[in-house]
Amino acid sequence: MKMTAEERLRRKNEFDGNLSLGVRHFNVSTGRDAHLKRRAVEKPNYADPLTGLLREEFGVARACPLCGTDDGQLLFVKEAFRHLRCNSCGMVYVSPVLRVEHLHSFYLGEESYSQVLCNSTQRLMDWKKFQYGLDLIETYVPDRGKLLDVGCGPGVFLEAARERGWEIQGVEFNKWCGGRLRELGIEVIDVPLEEANLAAKSYTCVTLWDVLEHITNCRAFLDVIRRILVPNGMVVLQVPNINSFVSRVLHEKSATFSGDSHVNLFSAATLTRLLETAGFQMLECETIWTELGTINNYLNFEDPYFGEAGPVLDFLTPQYIHQHLLGSRLLALASAQQA
Repeated sequence: MKMTAEERLRRKNEFDGNLSLGVRHFNVSTGRDAHLKRRAVEKPNYADPLTGLLREEFGVARACPLCGTDDGQLLFVKEAFRHLRCNSCGMVYVSPVLRVEHLHSFYLGEESYSQVLCNSTQRLMDWKKFQYGLDLIETYVPDRGKLLDVGCGPGVFLEAARERGWEIQGVEFNKWCGGRLRELGIEVIDVPLEEANLAAKSYTCVTLWDVLEHITNCRAFLDVIRRILVPNGMVVLQVPNINSFVSRVLHEKSATFSGDSHVNLFSAATLTRLLETAGFQMLECETIWTELGTINNYLNFEDPYFGEAGPVLDFLTPQYIHQHLLGSRLLALASAQQA
């Protein structure tokens, strides 16, 4: 049975840690403050000292990942990375991007954010979110089946899916996360999906929780996913929302923009178009996480992520944000169409 709009909003508010716990308390209690401090110290300096842009040895230029046009308007530069908006289709993307060897070396050894994901407060919020996501998925796939979670991190979603009767498998090549997955008895593929040579038509559902924004060639990536899905199988995606209220207000100060890793910034329209060109039909697309605390802090001249400001704009409610697709993440479900 499908959830009502009221039930969806109630449940989304419950796993919105920024909203339910307060932005500062949530970011401190989950260890995000410590993670950000470590990242500031450990993050490589990619910038050319003369231009402030990505040094040539680190980067490779690319055209728009949605339409292939090489005609982008510069929106801003953040930490050496150029953020562009395609003049042809409106897709927002980063170019140049880090070369694959630099990306993979970072993901292989990173532990700091993985530990945030295993924090008890974060696990509680994620568990509620994943139960919500599984309820949506099982509306379309009530008989469950074989599920592949790509970029599964420490495996919290897979734990939830296994508990509900799914046959689970994960793709994750971070060493720390791989160790935890094996301790949980979860089968893990420790190479990128494109290199895994998985059998065609072998999965009922493939999930991508905060993954597609990291993929340089996202169309080719979705082609692989469509190949391994059964006919009418489902792909589930969570990605940053370029049209979120928080991104529109904070611009480059928003944590959404992190050019070393977030190279694709989707709207509902560009995500839908990408999925359709890859042979999927959009079934549902909504937003989650209001970032209301972040917005209120910024509008009150406080630190967006660690301030403690109260509401500023009366009309700006969780209901308003989600009704207008202004949440900080898009959550989409799409089905693979038969060739």
